[in-house]
Amino acid sequence: MLLLALLTLVWGASWPIMKIAAEGMPIFTFRAVAGLGGGAALMLMARLGGHSLHVPRQIRKTLVIAAFFNITCWLFFSALGLTLMPSGHAAVVAYTMPLWAFAIAIPMLGEQPRLAHWIRLAFGLTAVGVLAGRGWSAFGEAPWGIVVMLGGAVLWGFGTVLNKRAAWPMPMIVVTAWQIVLGSLPLALLTPLDFGELVWPPLDVVLATAYSGLIGLAVGFWAWFRIIDMVSAPVAALSVLVVPGAGLVCGALILGEDFGLAEIAALACLIAALVTVMPKAGKKTR
Repeated sequence: MLLLALLTLVWGASWPIMKIAAEGMPIFTFRAVAGLGGGAALMLMARLGGHSLHVPRQIRKTLVIAAFFNITCWLFFSALGLTLMPSGHAAVVAYTMPLWAFAIAIPMLGEQPRLAHWIRLAFGLTAVGVLAGRGWSAFGEAPWGIVVMLGGAVLWGFGTVLNKRAAWPMPMIVVTAWQIVLGSLPLALLTPLDFGELVWPPLDVVLATAYSGLIGLAVGFWAWFRIIDMVSAPVAALSVLVVPGAGLVCGALILGEDFGLAEIAALACLIAALVTVMPKAGKKTR
């Protein structure tokens, strides 16, 4: 419960903050700096905690593939999507991810979803639908924003299931650090494409980039991977449906984005989804 609360706060605030960085700095540079910085910080934390950074040979291929879907694809598509639509609306579209993770986990992990899982998913997707309808006029002005964010959501959903399927033989902080670093490297290799647009960024963009790397990526993905490790893939995916609600609130507070009755109704659905997905005391979560 504490991990989910932490993740909600960290990732909810990340959406408007990421939008500041994505609009103030070329995308490849922004994501490479934030990703490599966040990954390096997490590696330092792991070493200070007494953990080895060694990756056993038998899981290296899986680690690289998981990093590509969880980090490379997600960082690129989410940053691009944020340049095409409001941050709160981008968060809503991005968190169709549970639908894709839920569906992918059935054949990949042999998950046996119960009626309760479908009810929980219905609550969450109702919230997403309400918010999507509220922002449809904004989406209509930038239809590619929907396509980009949906693409990122599908790929992230696949990465979520892949992470759940892997039997990581090292602490999750080490897994997270390596995925962030490995997933950021392809974006770093593409930064020469940004050179013609590079200027010295203002302070708010620098701070937004630092938050995105050190908090949004390092802390956020560590908490997310821990949740994946603790519960089944459908439960993990459904549990983060509260994040777009936090993203809408933060978008309104930080960027002055719209927040009205539709958003309040959607938040009620998100809370219902969250309450029903949490395991009851004394019951196993996996």
